[in-house]
Amino acid sequence: MGGVRVLVGTRKGAFILTADGKREEWNISGPHFAGWELYHVKGSPVDPNRIYASQSSSWFGQIIQRSDDGGKTWATPGGGIETTPDGMPKGEGNKFVYEGVPGTHQW
Repeated sequence: MGGVRVLVGTRKGAFILTADGKREEWNISGPHFAGWELYHVKGSPVDPNRIYASQSSSWFGQIIQRSDDGGKTWATPGGGIETTPDGMPKGEGNKFVYEGVPGTHQW
């Protein structure tokens, strides 16, 4: 029987739980992104080492993170997160461009 991995998102960060097929002994990695709310943590169906995490903050908004090494290191897809001088994430736009139809309120 193969190994088991459970990805857990909480109000205090993300945790990665792993065990062998018997599930008798578990290893816990984390908290990843300590102090951040993470309600969505998802493993890639194509690459078992790729994990996506969606950080949430009422102040800074939503930030997507990706790990390509099973959670050892994390990066923001498409670029890094800018930080303030004290190390806090800097808020920025969502980097999408919306095309609306004038007079129709469709976006």
